[in-house]
Order: sequence, then C-alpha cells, then structure tokens
Amino acid sequence: MQKVLRPREVVEITGLSKTTIWRKVRAGIFPAPIELGPNSIGWETSDIEAWLASRPRRGGGMTEDRVAA
Repeated sequence: MQKVLRPREVVEITGLSKTTIWRKVRAGIFPAPIELGPNSIGWETSDIEAWLASRPRRGGGMTEDRVAA
C-alpha cells in the first residue's frame, strides 16, 4: 500500500506554497489530489515523486572534468 501525503507534507517536499500547488493543479501541470473524505485530500507518494523527477535540472554545477580532478 502506498503512502498518501497530506497538503502540508507536499508543501514541505516540493518547496511550493499551497497556492502555487493549486494553481499548478488547475493548469494541469501538477498531479491532482485524491479525495480521502468530504473535507480531506492527499497525494499518492508516487505521483509527487514522478512530478519531482520530471522537473528539469539546472546546469552549471559540477562537470565531469571537475569531478575527476
């Protein structure tokens, strides 16, 4: 069984605010939450992990030449 992340946990993991998360959900660029009850929602861990993995990486860090040195 997969863990369900509550909104507070998703904010902590992603570094996004609740408002930004909802804007991205409405825009279709962030996973939609699942309804846990009439007043509670959550995200499956795998959905958040997949979204994070899909984010582009910034270049300019360590290059292979620097790592080898």
